[in-house]
Amino acid sequence: MHWEAVLTGAKFKLDNLTAIVDRNFIQIDGSTEDVMPLEPFAQKYRAFNWEVFECDGNDIAEFIATAERARSYKGKPQVIIANTIPGKGVSYMEGDYLWHGKPPNAAQADEALRELAAQRERILAHE
Repeated sequence: MHWEAVLTGAKFKLDNLTAIVDRNFIQIDGSTEDVMPLEPFAQKYRAFNWEVFECDGNDIAEFIATAERARSYKGKPQVIIANTIPGKGVSYMEGDYLWHGKPPNAAQADEALRELAAQRERILAHE
């Protein structure tokens, strides 16, 4: 991991340092909590004297608001834990670790883009 950098950021009170972690709960061969548990994840950063911000990383507006809050924090480095669902919005990919690092073929990519476009249209219709 990157714990040496985490320690250095805290030692020098680098309040202009913000780390972003894509906390998607998967790795190449399964769930992180089954293969190599990370919890209590946020508490680990707090123990290293970082200010922790968490958000829904799939919600861009929420992520931007969280990044702005983190950027204004003074006194110690910050970490944004962006909790995400890999493949969100694509029925055959969502939350499936088998797609971690695997590109779709042309037909699968077309289907994914259709599903995402349909979701976007539904969201825009409700705004």
